[in-house]
Amino acid sequence: MSRPPLADVLVLDLSLNLPGPYAARLLQDLGATVVKVEPPRGDPAASMPVLYAALNDGKDRIALDLRAEEGRAALRAWIEKADVLIEGFRPGVAQKLGFGADEVRAINPRLVYCSLSAFGQEGPLRDLPGHDLNLQALSGACHVSRDGWGRPRGLPVPIADLSASVTAALRIVAALRARDRDGQGQRVDVALLDAVQDWTHLWGTGVDLAAAPGVPGWARAIGRRLMRGGVNAIPHYGCFLCRDGRWIALGIVDEGHFWRALCAEMHLGPLARLPLAARALLGPALRLPLSAAFLLRTRDEWLRRLTARDVPVTPVLDPAAAALHEQVCRRKEGASGLRSRAGGPAGRPEGP
Repeated sequence: MSRPPLADVLVLDLSLNLPGPYAARLLQDLGATVVKVEPPRGDPAASMPVLYAALNDGKDRIALDLRAEEGRAALRAWIEKADVLIEGFRPGVAQKLGFGADEVRAINPRLVYCSLSAFGQEGPLRDLPGHDLNLQALSGACHVSRDGWGRPRGLPVPIADLSASVTAALRIVAALRARDRDGQGQRVDVALLDAVQDWTHLWGTGVDLAAAPGVPGWARAIGRRLMRGGVNAIPHYGCFLCRDGRWIALGIVDEGHFWRALCAEMHLGPLARLPLAARALLGPALRLPLSAAFLLRTRDEWLRRLTARDVPVTPVLDPAAAALHEQVCRRKEGASGLRSRAGGPAGRPEGP
């Protein structure tokens, strides 16, 4: 088996809670060795043990008081041998501790220095605090995810935190690639707002089903009112209750062949001829016969029947059941070049 792509990379993770530690975990999954540097009081995320373990298992963990010279000296020794440093302080805090980007790269010019913060290192809001909901709100995500009454709401999955983690990991890998080319480390500045706003803008402005071709102007206002839920307001894109009390997810978006196959299996006859624009406008009305049909059979019966017709359906699972699903397990077993979540890093360097 080939070595993981980041097998020779040492990452110092000075961040807490979710965004930075998850970015470091993504690098760890690619083979990097991660040393998590925590304050003496520990990471607040440890109050949620399952989440903390998912983010940090397999990392070397050390406690350093960076307000004391002994702790700062220990961190400087680690920086000399590291490839990446991730910090999640508010802008300016790392500099006050003596570990800003310039200070760190003076110690190790080849190091990639990544800062994760709510609003980034520049701009009028740079010094303000902000958590995931604040950034969903400012990015437009709460608007896109309005409920049926038009009230803004935050998504329960922390997409600002997680999108920033993915962005940070990608940019760090790119910076390491550039270092291989020119021998110099880079500064990576990732704002949670930037990451989630990019996702929200892409989806929120790029998908307007009420303005789809074929919808007359007089119908657009009605369409937008019905489409408050975005793509989830399409009647054939959502979760449905089955006869046995379990739920099934139906994932038809704009594909006419999937819709026709569904109608054939459910004996919905002339509804199969409706174009997407009409299905969107008639969404609440069309959802009624779909809901009634799903109640006629168990979830597994519908999965078998609709999968046979190549309709995109999946069971609705809780996280524990999802982790045991045969597809998830097979992917974990066969992941090439990635570190198993169940295992720890191999070949850890000795501490300074």
